[in-house]
Amino acid sequence: MKIRNAKEGDKSHVLEFCKDTFSWGDYIADVWDTWKSKGHLYVAEQDGLVVGMYNISFFAKEAWLEGMRVRPQYRKKGLGTKMMSHAESVIQNGTVRLIIESENSPSIRLVESVGYGIEEEWRLYSTVPEKQESSAMVAKSSDGLDDLVCSSTYADSWKWLPLDSEEIGKLLRQDRIVTLTEKEKTSAVGIWNRSNDFPEIFQLGFVNGTRYGMAQIVLYAKNKARELGCQRIQIFAQEKISLEAGFLEKKSLFYLMKKELGGKNL
Repeated sequence: MKIRNAKEGDKSHVLEFCKDTFSWGDYIADVWDTWKSKGHLYVAEQDGLVVGMYNISFFAKEAWLEGMRVRPQYRKKGLGTKMMSHAESVIQNGTVRLIIESENSPSIRLVESVGYGIEEEWRLYSTVPEKQESSAMVAKSSDGLDDLVCSSTYADSWKWLPLDSEEIGKLLRQDRIVTLTEKEKTSAVGIWNRSNDFPEIFQLGFVNGTRYGMAQIVLYAKNKARELGCQRIQIFAQEKISLEAGFLEKKSLFYLMKKELGGKNL
């Protein structure tokens, strides 16, 4: 078996065995071209047959592993472990993260067996775009955010990116941080995104604050998603945060997994 960079001719073979990955299908067809264009999309090949795939996304300070798939008849043969090892040989140093649904026990066992641990638990919620009244507004500065940004990452199109002061500054310039002020104090914050790969989906990739404040952030998201012509809204919140609102549907729990390679930053 060999692992190599994906070629255009591999696409149809991969889509053949991953089209039914989840009950609703899979997203690989939507992201294949983008991933391939960035040069870190890999396939595993055995006897001329493509039997697995995965992608690496690199950021300034870390790497993200995603989209690992194995042809059904080649599962439970160690292929996942080999692809994980290959990925680490490409990344070499720094922080590596990935996300796994909490009920996906085989994948959790696999990544734990090669040294990954749960960094945080994130809950997915969903709602729909619609016109709503909201007091939340686009933040113009980072004032009042220190106590509310209680995570080292945030979700951006199903990737958890490092959330430091530099990233917060970038998000502020992009008008992607939304806050609510109560009694002259910032009481809630949210970070939104809209992916080029999934333009029909609007996401809140982080939210925290008072119950009322977070509800106002979600109402802002409903308005913004409607304005952008999105069809669905996904909201990610740390499981330790109590996000409750009658118009939210509580969905799956996900484990954000992390490993440090080489003891150095990328």
